[in-house]
Amino acid sequence: MIRLIAAIDRKKGIAKGGLQPWHIPEDEQYFTEQTKQYGGTVLVGGTTFRTFREPLSGRRNYVLTRDKTPLAGAEIVDDLDKFLKDFQDKDLWVVGGANVYAQVLQAGRADELYLTHIQADFGCNQFFPEYESAFQLAEQSDLHEQNGFIFSFARYTKTG
Repeated sequence: MIRLIAAIDRKKGIAKGGLQPWHIPEDEQYFTEQTKQYGGTVLVGGTTFRTFREPLSGRRNYVLTRDKTPLAGAEIVDDLDKFLKDFQDKDLWVVGGANVYAQVLQAGRADELYLTHIQADFGCNQFFPEYESAFQLAEQSDLHEQNGFIFSFARYTKTG
């Protein structure tokens, strides 16, 4: 099963200037717990991977990039379609960035979305792609508040 996970603002913003413009430890903990479940394998784009201080610990890290330079703690993926076919019957978390999310959704390969909805507008310049026409809300948490931000966790499943 291929799952996408992201935190998004009211306008589906995920980053500003290449960085996440909020700090919500509860969401970071949720991200860690979720991505360690179901096999603990993550796929991330090269640009997003470089914003991490190190590979995501306790998880197998794959990086989608055209750059063949080896990355410590990660395996390079240069053919997304072939890679996703290899994960057809396995568990995979897609953790960003915007371009990787868009490619996986456009390919029709995502089975579930785990979205943290933050009730704010951060003026982001990178966005999570449109998903509403292909996914339906399966469950949503109550509202949480931390560091002045109000947010909820939601899980969406593919329609049809």
